[in-house]
Amino acid sequence: MNMNNIHITKAGQGKYFLVAGDVTIVRASGADTAGQMLMLEVSVEAGGGPPVLHRHGYSEIFYFLEGEFEISTADDTYKLSTHRVKAGDAVSVPSMAWHNFKNVGTTPGKFIVIHTPPVMEGFLQEAGVPIDDPLNPPKPAGPPSSEAMQRLMQTLSKYMEVLPPEKVSSKKEVSNNFQQS
Repeated sequence: MNMNNIHITKAGQGKYFLVAGDVTIVRASGADTAGQMLMLEVSVEAGGGPPVLHRHGYSEIFYFLEGEFEISTADDTYKLSTHRVKAGDAVSVPSMAWHNFKNVGTTPGKFIVIHTPPVMEGFLQEAGVPIDDPLNPPKPAGPPSSEAMQRLMQTLSKYMEVLPPEKVSSKKEVSNNFQQS
């Protein structure tokens, strides 16, 4: 692709992946942004989200389109803090901040996330299952096997640092470690 040209992804276009139950659509890839960014649209079933707190060397911005989510973070002592967000809210996650999200609503939720640089694209290629129709993804036969979860966690560890759940302090604060504007 000629990087002097803009890239447009029309509605209904993109690369579609199923990642641990979440439907992820690549709206702008690293190749589309001269290797600078990755823009994803992610649909998360009620109760869904990554299994653990994690951090990575790239920054992210989430913009929530549908549903209700809980964003979690941990400080240097691994004290857990959470905050509820809904459609119209945005969350900025700086490089190396512990974080996680969970759909705490009763319906599927959706957000746009922009990563810079586009490191997460490699994770999608390795851990995601390409799908043809993001509106009708294949239904899992059941919960993932322990082997499938182990493979997912091994792949995750190549792209980010995972905080072992036993390190997280059981004391939970609500909203105190988040800056709001």
